Amino acid sequence: MSVNPDQTDNLLKKGIEAAEKGYIHSAQVFLGQVAEERNSPELQSYLAYCQAKGQGRMAAAAKICRETIQRDPNNPTHYLILGRILLLSGDKARAIDAFRQGLKSGSDDRIVIEISRLGLRRPPVIRSLQRNHPLNRWLGKLLGRIGLRG
Repeated sequence: MSVNPDQTDNLLKKGIEAAEKGYIHSAQVFLGQVAEERNSPELQSYLAYCQAKGQGRMAAAAKICRETIQRDPNNPTHYLILGRILLLSGDKARAIDAFRQGLKSGSDDRIVIEISRLGLRRPPVIRSLQRNHPLNRWLGKLLGRIGLRG
């Protein structure tokens, strides 16, 4: 199927909008049509996100995003998508790292929104112990429940 460049750009825009709104199947259809005509790092990042969110293939999707970052390291969108994929896989710490790297590579309001959704972590209750130490975790939960950790 041969599509003119304007149609390809329009399909790419629709695919990205659909992915951003959470319409993963529609995004895959639009982006798949674009992939037949061109191959760009941004397209690959969004296809990877659709793969992760729609099919649960987190490791493969994260690998694709890391490759797109190597190809286009100054585009914060790739870090945004990688961070979202890492969040889907439950790796919050690495997701935050990806978001922060994205902000270093350029300004993107979507990254700021993602970081603000995650919220800031409070310091450990007992600072001399590691954050994930059972005593810190237990005390943090207890103090949070009784309202002394606000």
